[in-house]
Amino acid sequence: MADNAKYEEVTNYFKERMAESKKIAAARGKEARIAAAQAKKASGVQTWRQMTGVRLMAHEISHVGNRPFMIGFATVAVLGIYAQAKFSDEAKANSEYWSTFHGDGKKAHH
Repeated sequence: MADNAKYEEVTNYFKERMAESKKIAAARGKEARIAAAQAKKASGVQTWRQMTGVRLMAHEISHVGNRPFMIGFATVAVLGIYAQAKFSDEAKANSEYWSTFHGDGKKAHH
């Protein structure tokens, strides 16, 4: 009886190993790579190379390695918007650059 149980256990172990080996072997080779590529393409998931616009930007922002860059980018953007908002008509009139190139077209005298 003990020999029968031991025989069944060993047989089941080797059957599991054989199934695992066949599964691994099926994942190898040119045909398997083609099938895997087709399955991935059919799933509809886009790679970063296929993304454009806002989806690509959101994808890149989500990466941890890009976070310092995005913090700096956001800081510069906020400071730029703040500077534009604070550039009033009075500041434009007092600005030599603005009056020369954007104002009445006459160069300001020093």
